Amino acid sequence: MRRDEARRATIERRFSEFAREFGHLPLYGRLARELSQDGEAAGLLLAAQPGQDRPVLWFAALHDLVLQRPDLPAARWYPSVVGHGHVASGDPWPDVRDTVLAHREELTATIATHTTQTNEVNRCVYLAAGLAAATRDRSADAADSIALVELGASAGLLLGIDRYAVMLTRDGHGSVAGDPGSPVRCAGADRSRSAVRIEPLPRITGRAGIDRAPVCPDDEAGVRWLSACLWPDVPGRVERFRAAVDVMGQRPPPLVRGDLVDDLRVVVAAARADEPSTSHVVVFSSWALTYVEASRRAELDDRITALGGELPALSWLTAEPRGAAPGLPGPEAARPDAGGTVLGLRRWRDGVEDQPMVLGMCHPHGDWIDLVPLPSG
Repeated sequence: MRRDEARRATIERRFSEFAREFGHLPLYGRLARELSQDGEAAGLLLAAQPGQDRPVLWFAALHDLVLQRPDLPAARWYPSVVGHGHVASGDPWPDVRDTVLAHREELTATIATHTTQTNEVNRCVYLAAGLAAATRDRSADAADSIALVELGASAGLLLGIDRYAVMLTRDGHGSVAGDPGSPVRCAGADRSRSAVRIEPLPRITGRAGIDRAPVCPDDEAGVRWLSACLWPDVPGRVERFRAAVDVMGQRPPPLVRGDLVDDLRVVVAAARADEPSTSHVVVFSSWALTYVEASRRAELDDRITALGGELPALSWLTAEPRGAAPGLPGPEAARPDAGGTVLGLRRWRDGVEDQPMVLGMCHPHGDWIDLVPLPSG
């Protein structure tokens, strides 16, 4: 009993922290404030798997329910269900709480059997910046192509970065990487001291992702869950996701069902299958390692280091919360006042690791980047 009480207190605290950080959100900010003081409703997260008892899973479970049941009272508060111009006005909490308590068993089952999976396609903004940093030391010929590997890939939508229009704006001007005519539009602001260049992207000759529960574009329930993990009251997120599913569904990348530590070599081989001569492998993750136990992160570090000793060129690009990516210097090197997500880079060239780098900070969903000048060489 005491353990559940302690967990419940932790859950309520996490909702309070979410409310402070994202209080500007008209739906999720409001709900988080209420849930931080409502142990009965917030307590559904007690059913979550280890490490998953976080506000985003609670929100995803309810979002998934209203996407399936647009007739429920809570559904009228979701732009993803009724459209941005038709959301109800007033206080959403009474409808939401009534819906949650009336469907407690269904929501608890979802929370117990699902994990947070996101494919926020706008993360391609900082992925593009990271790819530029990862390939800048390569000669023109060698940097012409990469094999791209994503750890924690969900539906593998970020692997299609070159099939989207990715815009980075600064002082009213923008540069576009990828396909300028794509229906998938990603955009972020460059807050860096010096302008960051993201175009052209390196040529991607192979790509593959790994996930414990990968989602194919034609898996209706799986795609709906990924959509439910998005925040509906952020304009454009759900629409961009649906457009990316359509684009990637035409040529889906290989997705390996497995463990990102144990099956690392399997997914790297899958990315290089069509072009085994590709000399540069880029492995990346975005908000995936934070859900991996610290001991397993250390094991992943060992396995990537071993792989770096064998390949001509390996880059490990991470966009994770502070402390989640192993082997990086402290984030104070990247203007700690900036907040957000730490963008890190580790590189192996001819079997030897270069000095690990914190490239800077970025918004977790790619709304902005704030990178430090890279060292020469």
